[in-house]
Amino acid sequence: MKPVPRPRPSPLPPALLTVLLLALLPPAPAAAATWAATPTPNASNGHNSFTGVDALTATDAWAVGRADHAPNQPFDRPLAARWNGTAWSITPTATTGGRLSGVDGSASGNVWAVGSTDTGPLAERWNGSSWSAVPTPTPPGALRASLSGVKTFSGSDAWAVGSYTASSAPGTRTLIQRWNGTSWSTVPSPSPDPIRNLLTDVDGASAGDVWAIGNYGDDGYGGGTVAGLVLHWNGSAWSQVNVPGAVSDSAFSLPVLQDVFARSASDVWIVGRAFSRTDLRFVPIALHWNGQTWQRSAMPGAPNGHMGFEGVVALSATSVYAVGAGIARWTGTAWVAESGVPAGDLSDAAATGPTTVWGVGSRPGSAALRTLAVRTTNG
Repeated sequence: MKPVPRPRPSPLPPALLTVLLLALLPPAPAAAATWAATPTPNASNGHNSFTGVDALTATDAWAVGRADHAPNQPFDRPLAARWNGTAWSITPTATTGGRLSGVDGSASGNVWAVGSTDTGPLAERWNGSSWSAVPTPTPPGALRASLSGVKTFSGSDAWAVGSYTASSAPGTRTLIQRWNGTSWSTVPSPSPDPIRNLLTDVDGASAGDVWAIGNYGDDGYGGGTVAGLVLHWNGSAWSQVNVPGAVSDSAFSLPVLQDVFARSASDVWIVGRAFSRTDLRFVPIALHWNGQTWQRSAMPGAPNGHMGFEGVVALSATSVYAVGAGIARWTGTAWVAESGVPAGDLSDAAATGPTTVWGVGSRPGSAALRTLAVRTTNG
């Protein structure tokens, strides 16, 4: 008996074969963002710089900082500029002397900017049409006080952090203030070092889950301990959190924490710098909270000899940006350096929508520092 011929399988259509082959390939890495500087205003012929930024929408963003004093004025001037989707323009502040360090808003008519004057802390509120100065309490016995960061949850809930110098003891203490819709009040906060304690930024995923970061200890030359300071608000009190990557260890020493961004209760980033015992120089560091533990991740070296990153913002778990003398991006597995970033020093970052990221700071001018704002819309 002759064998019965078996039917040959029909070849796959070319289009289907292509789809199957592509499915077997590893995912392509995300394309690098394209960065461009947007023209920014300056308020004086002296040094001008942005130190804080917040983006509410694609057509509503704020940058704050300072402008060097004019010859007939004894103090620096607060600087606030607004982005309307097309251009940046200066908005007059309510205070004529001082500087602004941080800005954050919950709506177009509820934006807070904080900083300091020569006499104490400074807080101004934007109501949708103008800035107004709002009194902030000075701790009893304080000689000087300043605010550096702010987080706004709503019209009746905001946090501001900084430091103050006490007359009863040498050095500085942490300063945390809360807005209740009517007034600011000081909230007790830990100051673990007898000499030096300061907070640089604050952010939170909700009103009962807020992080404040900074540093404590002397400058390292007096034989003391310098460490990053991480505080957490659980809805009723502030407490210090033990973060292994924020203190000196066998790999790093003298850590300095600059900025914090909380995307959710289980996704919090902190950036700064620390002295590498291997490289014998300061290098950037990043700390990440996944809801259970803190982990430190390696970062690309900051260009131009700069020591670390100053600001951080997260679009998603796989798209995080740190800014400083350059920009680095977290891909979900590693930090990579961004290319094509306009020259300058960036102090803070903000994001709006799924792909738009801002970085603000300063750049060299012909005779003085000029304000700088860079942006990508394909982050």
